[in-house]
Amino acid sequence: MPISPDTEAGSTPARDAAIFEALLGDADAQLVYEGLDRLREQKVEALRVIRTEGVQAGSRPFEPRDFGIPQIDCLLKRLGADPAQDASVLPER
Repeated sequence: MPISPDTEAGSTPARDAAIFEALLGDADAQLVYEGLDRLREQKVEALRVIRTEGVQAGSRPFEPRDFGIPQIDCLLKRLGADPAQDASVLPER
């Protein structure tokens, strides 16, 4: 379901998390948080491997945004989850 800009403007992480947990229940919401966290870990690892191998996206090196890592971070933050422990992801080369 699309969210209108007016709805997003009034959003706060605490409010969004409360709505999210009310929709799913605490246990299911926790599973989603854990799933997103695990997905992020896998993508960070994939980016590390790609960089180690020297693979590039055309003429440029792959970046976290190519793997959706910043988008996952934003979603987790919006849902009120704790920030990722490796928030720096990997330094750009």
